[in-house]
Amino acid sequence: MGCICDNELEKSKESIWKIKILKSLYNFIMVGVAPIDFDINSSNYKYGWYLFCHDSTLYSGEPHNYIHKETNLNKVKDEITIIMNMDKRTLTFLIGDENKGESFTDIPIDKPLTPVVLLYHTEDSVEITEYEK
Repeated sequence: MGCICDNELEKSKESIWKIKILKSLYNFIMVGVAPIDFDINSSNYKYGWYLFCHDSTLYSGEPHNYIHKETNLNKVKDEITIIMNMDKRTLTFLIGDENKGESFTDIPIDKPLTPVVLLYHTEDSVEITEYEK
């Protein structure tokens, strides 16, 4: 189960959005960006760049191909900020106000990208509290 925004991130611009976790059984939620034509029903993290909220590890498809890559971020408790800089092609995650730098660099932007939230339990819920495009 998941949610893909229909908002295409603008090229040469930084977009910022905050996600508040309202309810989650195990924090099995992934947040990040993916190509706008991503099939949300596939639930496949290989088509995008994500932070797994359960343990703050990274997942992605090409060219990074991360599966459970450790980060220096604290575990997500209830709020996360995502910053996608289309000009620099970087993705940064902030846990609370903690910013430990870019999690992904050199993200391909040959296809339009959009914010994505992947939920793995039907009772999980989130709220996008802020979105600056």
